[in-house]
Amino acid sequence: MSEDIHPLTTDKSAQTISHRGILIVMGVVVLASTFAGFVFGGKAFGFGVIFGGVLSFVNYFWLESSTRAMFVNAEMASTGLLAAKYILRYAALGAVLLLIYMTGIIPVAAVILGLSAFAFAVVLQGLKNIILSTF
Repeated sequence: MSEDIHPLTTDKSAQTISHRGILIVMGVVVLASTFAGFVFGGKAFGFGVIFGGVLSFVNYFWLESSTRAMFVNAEMASTGLLAAKYILRYAALGAVLLLIYMTGIIPVAAVILGLSAFAFAVVLQGLKNIILSTF
């Protein structure tokens, strides 16, 4: 069994989703939703979206580093320590959301909207690649 990884497509012009592209689109999504939050939801909602956007970037880099560590060091990946760190990310985000919900300092819906910037970025990058591959 070969260790070579081959792409699922032989099309040399196939688009890929880059980390840089996702980060740029995430930034644009956070800025646009923050602006909309301030305009339509008020100051607290706008700041909640900003906070959620920052959490989205923290979550992205945490996910990227823990996933990279799983593939770089195979012995450590089998210990369960990396899996625990991977799951700890969810627990930490959940604890932050619970704290925000319990204190009511900013709307939790706004924070969740900001946290969803990564999902919006991936969908928008995918749609862009679909559109560009048809031309």
